[in-house]
Amino acid sequence: MVKRSIFTLMFLAVMGWVSAQSLQFELDGHAYTEGETIECNTPTEWGEYLQDMQIRNLTGQDLNVLVKKEVIEDLEGVSNYFCWGLCFGPDTYVSPNPVAVPANSVTSVGALSFHAMFDENVFGKVQVRYFAYDERHPEDAAIINVVFHRSGEGIHEVGAVSFGQAYPNPASSVVNFDYNINASDRASVSVYNLLGQEVKSQQVNGMQGHLSVSVADLNEGIYFCKLFVNGSAVSTEKFVVKK
Repeated sequence: MVKRSIFTLMFLAVMGWVSAQSLQFELDGHAYTEGETIECNTPTEWGEYLQDMQIRNLTGQDLNVLVKKEVIEDLEGVSNYFCWGLCFGPDTYVSPNPVAVPANSVTSVGALSFHAMFDENVFGKVQVRYFAYDERHPEDAAIINVVFHRSGEGIHEVGAVSFGQAYPNPASSVVNFDYNINASDRASVSVYNLLGQEVKSQQVNGMQGHLSVSVADLNEGIYFCKLFVNGSAVSTEKFVVKK
């Protein structure tokens, strides 16, 4: 009878470990329920849709956490990616290396973020499901859904402005863009990295032609070049730097 009781207690302890949630998604103290869906519908100043997130370790031991994405609803002309310690390109579905999350702690804002970039004339919704789990227990995953929504409301044409695709792409030293703006317009371009940090900016001179931007001093990776006309962002083009 004693042996049977001990076995029962051990079995219940193991089942408690399996069923207990080790991680949860949260942001600024707000905990999201398992599988909750949140909508990200406000673009940043460089036109990207970005959802910050944090991961809380609910256990009493350090965990090495991986993040995985699963695209539920896709849309042509939209690139989605995530950052977990480092930022990864759209073709990365599982973070290559785990990030240590100490026992009973929550990650800092900025360590984890979800992103979507819509091409200029693309509107609609993209839904991505994200998982966070300890590398030893992939079956014990926190889950959250993010819907990136670009409605098109308030979008308007700005005269005869056009901003062509980047070339060459990938680029190693210089990337070029063909453009056309109105004679009365003031225009400039800014280049942003995957973290949304501005890494370059320069004025656009003349009504039409091609603009050359030096990328020789940039690290390899994905970048976005945004055209501003009279202070308003009107077009964004993505390019890759590869040395």
